[in-house]
Amino acid sequence: MSRSKSKKVEVTVVELTPEEEVFVNEWEKYPMRKPRINKVSVNFGVGASGPQLEKARVLCEALTGQKPAEGRAKETVRGFGIRKHEPIAVFTTLRGKRATDFLAKCFWAKEHILLKKNFDQFGNLAFGIKEHLDLPNMKYDPQIGVLGFDVTVVIERPGFRINRRRKRKTKIPARHKISKVEGMAFFKKQFNVQILDKEPERW
Repeated sequence: MSRSKSKKVEVTVVELTPEEEVFVNEWEKYPMRKPRINKVSVNFGVGASGPQLEKARVLCEALTGQKPAEGRAKETVRGFGIRKHEPIAVFTTLRGKRATDFLAKCFWAKEHILLKKNFDQFGNLAFGIKEHLDLPNMKYDPQIGVLGFDVTVVIERPGFRINRRRKRKTKIPARHKISKVEGMAFFKKQFNVQILDKEPERW
């Protein structure tokens, strides 16, 4: 028995604020100033080893097309029956077109709505998907059930490599860093998402 969970998502063109428009105009004038996606991390935090973790591993690989790595507990938590170094999560990191395509599906599942609190001071984004069935064209598999996962998106600007290279590594100048407002402008322009102060009322 299988069933697919689908929903109709109406997408409207998102308007930018005057401050965000300034960033967009700057990107058009100076292409090297335009942010881009560095990586998308997908994490299934199961909280325990065993069959549930194996289900998360299978699902993570099916959704991302990549073999996930294991996340292990850093310390023992007796209240939850977790031992130190016990596998309790699976995760993988996406880059390039695979990252962009996966992110577009996640935004569809979120009905193209994000919250301001999802962004950090450098414009990076983190949010959760409560049920993987919210993704487009997903079918229910009784052997896996329903699982949720967390998504973290790191953005950068051309030139950020100077902070990662092995030789002559140096800090990124303050004027070249990405702010929270610029990060929000990027996701609005690139993926047409709405960014709200709080969750909208759902009937």
